[in-house]
Amino acid sequence: MRFYIPILLLLMPVFCFSQAKKINGIVLSDDNISLEHANIIAVPRAKNNGIKFTITDNKGRFKLELESNEGYEITISYLGFTEKVLTIEPDSKLDYYQINLKRKEENLKEIIIKHTPITIKKDTLTYSVKSFANGRERKMKELLEKLPGVEVDKNGEVTVQGKKVTQMLVEGKPFFGGGSKLAVENIPADALDKIEVIDHFNQVGLLKQVSDSDELAMNVKLKEDKKKFVFGDIEAGVEAGNDDNNFYLGHAALFYYSPKTNISFIGDLNNVGKRVFTYQDLTRFQGGASTFIEKRKPLTNLFSFTRTDNDVILNKSQFGAFNFSHDFSSKLNVSSFGIFSKIFTNSKSEINNQYLENNNSSFENKLQKGNNESILAIYNLKLDYLPNKKNNWFYNIQYQTSTNNLTQVINSITTSNSTLFETIQKADNKSFKQYLEWHKKYNTSHTTTLAINQQYEHNTPISNWITNQPFFQGIIPIEKDSIYSIKQLKRIQNNNVDVLFKHYWILNDFNHIYTSIGNNFETSHFLTNEMQNLTNGTNKNFSQNSFENDIEYKMNDSYLGIEYKNKIGKLKNRIGLFLHHYQLITDQFSGESAYSQTKLLPQLNSEYQFNNSESLSLTYKLANNFPTVNQLADQYTLQSYNLIYRGNADLKYEQYHFGTLRYSKMDTYRKITLDAGLSFNQKIKTIRNEVVINGINQYNTPILTNNPETNYSFNASFGKDIYRFNIKLISNINWFNYLQTLNKITSSNNRNNQKIGIWFKTTYKKWPDFKLGYTKGFGQFLGLTNSSFKTTSINSDLNFQLLPSLNYRFSYDSQKNINSNHQNSFYNIINTSLSYQKKNSPLSFELSINNFFNNKTKNEFSFLDYAVSERITYIMPRVILFTLNYKL
Repeated sequence: MRFYIPILLLLMPVFCFSQAKKINGIVLSDDNISLEHANIIAVPRAKNNGIKFTITDNKGRFKLELESNEGYEITISYLGFTEKVLTIEPDSKLDYYQINLKRKEENLKEIIIKHTPITIKKDTLTYSVKSFANGRERKMKELLEKLPGVEVDKNGEVTVQGKKVTQMLVEGKPFFGGGSKLAVENIPADALDKIEVIDHFNQVGLLKQVSDSDELAMNVKLKEDKKKFVFGDIEAGVEAGNDDNNFYLGHAALFYYSPKTNISFIGDLNNVGKRVFTYQDLTRFQGGASTFIEKRKPLTNLFSFTRTDNDVILNKSQFGAFNFSHDFSSKLNVSSFGIFSKIFTNSKSEINNQYLENNNSSFENKLQKGNNESILAIYNLKLDYLPNKKNNWFYNIQYQTSTNNLTQVINSITTSNSTLFETIQKADNKSFKQYLEWHKKYNTSHTTTLAINQQYEHNTPISNWITNQPFFQGIIPIEKDSIYSIKQLKRIQNNNVDVLFKHYWILNDFNHIYTSIGNNFETSHFLTNEMQNLTNGTNKNFSQNSFENDIEYKMNDSYLGIEYKNKIGKLKNRIGLFLHHYQLITDQFSGESAYSQTKLLPQLNSEYQFNNSESLSLTYKLANNFPTVNQLADQYTLQSYNLIYRGNADLKYEQYHFGTLRYSKMDTYRKITLDAGLSFNQKIKTIRNEVVINGINQYNTPILTNNPETNYSFNASFGKDIYRFNIKLISNINWFNYLQTLNKITSSNNRNNQKIGIWFKTTYKKWPDFKLGYTKGFGQFLGLTNSSFKTTSINSDLNFQLLPSLNYRFSYDSQKNINSNHQNSFYNIINTSLSYQKKNSPLSFELSINNFFNNKTKNEFSFLDYAVSERITYIMPRVILFTLNYKL
């Protein structure tokens, strides 16, 4: 922190001595009706000062902060009214204005409003980029962070007024499948003209009137000179420090946009722990399914491809992505994307585990080292065919393949034993997905949708555990040998076909009826086999000891649904009832099992819109969740060196209530943004693992019980502009209560987490971009034992233009952890850089330092259902890079 204080002292005079004068007023129609969301634009006479703006609140009120001793022309405009211009002299003492706008008598086909930083029209919020940028922004992410109500986290996820952006578009077309991270961290800021935020987004224009989509889309509008132009940047960096780590970075982001053809390429090569896309983006790329059919959970966990992983001692990454879109005619658009990623990491950690055994505890100290190599390739092709204004066809096909190779060495030390384990795992995964959609609008009252979805996955993981001592004696029939080697073969094959037909009937503007009929069919084949590889070259198969699974799984869900949507004043409701008939058939060594069930499941969606800037929404549904094939496989499976899993053929289904309540408000008069959400998930029937612990060894079996599980979550954020600063308060509270059976004893457990924080940032263009955050977190585990921890974190960022061509960046992250035994750990990470770029020059240079203090480890505490852990993770050393960037 000692490096940070001089910077704060340097900036303090700037913050303290700037002055402004405030004016406020009200905008009314000529018959004195308040005009909500009227645009107030103040253009200064001096060119070196920026435009000031605001919009009126639901009562027509507005406030503006203007530069003192400066004259302005203020334009007040509202759609359908004649704009009015006020002139404010530098020495004016008047600080309140009542503006009455006169209605236009003529109907214009097009209205152009100049100097409009923010416009709101129904579900679309539009930001004019030039009104917020100061010229120091390099990427889209830096610019988005300056837009009111917009937040971008470290993973590249974007939220607007607390709601997550789920579709990212450029010029109205999905950017790499709609993911946000690739867009915000690669699109140059100087290519942007406008940012549109579209709530209740639906890519099918025919369904706009009946859409109940909760999607939030962000559409990037490019500057005119970028709409038929190649742009982007190329970056190369090499190690500039004394450390002989051979760090390097190569990155290219190239874009071509024209009215008919869009081409994008992103390539990255580095060994500094940088990831180009997030797990959420990868989940989207994996999708390949119709949005009208509920997404199925993929079999393959590809999380390792997406982490910005500095919590390793070595990290090499190769990444390439290609996106293409072309309008072959006014009726046909073809788009595709391809993704390739190769990751190689070395990790090291020390873990202290306390395993809870009702009245006793077992302790384990574990040193873990690992090498992981992962390769992923995805290709997606989509056709959008619009033969006429009443028909729309979509066809999408995707192929994905991945390989994961992991080698891990674990030294496990307990009070009675010391064991060395080496784990070698290899998994080859393939999937093929396709879907077809047809939408037809017959007339203003009737529209239909047909969606067919098919998905095939094939995974073949192979695992080897090698150790110097026998383990799980009494369950695994291990023969005595000098080295113990256990091999596991798995094969998982899954095929799904989903069909949905939906009819939309518009009775009138206030009443709709939607009917649905559909069928979801899934088949799976799950095989496992364990054996011991003896040093004499022979194998001992464990199939005679219940260590072999071979199960065929068929699950069919036929359903019929009806939904009634109405609008009463400012209240919109959609009430639905869905009749499901489930049929589950399994066939394995223990015999064939068949189960069927018919359920009537209700749904509710309500929204009360107080005004265009304030709303309250409620969602609720009763749902079922059926067991997966591996949960029903009733033979043993070795999952890790200290965990054996056995499924349960008698499992039926979970049933749960799920609901959310969300309040959102954006008050432009008081400069307040408020977003709060409460969610709950209460399981009536629960599938939970029954656990037996013997020392560090664990035996898990899922069981179905009527024991309730309740999970409440509350999230809130409150932002307020004060003078030329924005202050934001955030809070997160989670309470999870469940019953856990451990060693034949069932007890009630609570896992609770609370977090509260405050963020402070500058909003004045002439000041350095500065952000400072303080967060306090608490966690409690109450059950078999009582444990708790506290965390305190400080985060800050500074972007400071030292000279016209010289820019300085600085970030500081620190965290302090304290557990219930008053043990504490502390780490802080400083990253800093100095860049040089002449005005209008495409070439820039940067010297950056990550992990300035060269910290070696990070500490953290965590809770599991039956364990408390403290982890010490070894991290990457200090990285000093000299980088050259060329902007096209």
